[in-house]
Amino acid sequence: MDIFVKNKRKILLGAAGFIFVCFECIMFYLIHFERSQSGFSLHYATIIAATLFSWLVLIIEVFTAREAGENIKEILLSKSNGNLIRIAMLFTLVADYFLVAMEKANNLAGVTVFIGTQVFIFLHIIAIDRNSRWRAANVITRIALCVILIIAVGLILGRDTDPLSIISVIYYSNLLANAIFAHRTGRGGIMLTIGLILFALCDINVGLSGLESIYGGGFPEGSLLYKIRNSDVDLIWLFYIPSQTLIPLSLLLKNKEAKTQE
Repeated sequence: MDIFVKNKRKILLGAAGFIFVCFECIMFYLIHFERSQSGFSLHYATIIAATLFSWLVLIIEVFTAREAGENIKEILLSKSNGNLIRIAMLFTLVADYFLVAMEKANNLAGVTVFIGTQVFIFLHIIAIDRNSRWRAANVITRIALCVILIIAVGLILGRDTDPLSIISVIYYSNLLANAIFAHRTGRGGIMLTIGLILFALCDINVGLSGLESIYGGGFPEGSLLYKIRNSDVDLIWLFYIPSQTLIPLSLLLKNKEAKTQE
């Protein structure tokens, strides 16, 4: 490959990544410190930017690959260059539309679509991981987590168990399993792992907001859970914006061997 073309790809990807991170930092500042009246618009803008960036990476790779005479079809159909992550980001965009952008949130639809996000991240991990034992452990772990969490929710909520509770458990068990096994995805694995851990921390706070109803509208004043829910900082978005920044950024750190893993 021509040296100039290789450098051009790195320069374009680096510039796109820098602009994306700067935008997300600005959104983070406006949401947490400026307390803008356009809060919901700013929240959703961060997800739009993350999704667009993930696909922009593919566009840059195709553009520079064409100049280098590479096989464009292999890049577009690859399962190991991050295309499954890009599809996962589209599911995130739709899920957050239901949860954030709609005038009246549709929690059941949003969490259901979020399962799609985690399924495609799971498929990405499986596509990268060539170790059959690790792949089996991945599947067994997520099934075990799902069963354990469903039983726990059933014991806690009893007759109040509803479809949203079950769907949320299925979603969260897949998120946890992905966070555990994301390190198997090569050079970007650590970044993806941290992103998913932050994702999980965000959803813990989302779950706590739902559990408040069990305590008659709120947790006991002075308790740790009360302090978490009444923090001066929006803990949900404190974790969520960095997670949705790191996950697409992991696409910039693919395996050097990705092209030969198909």
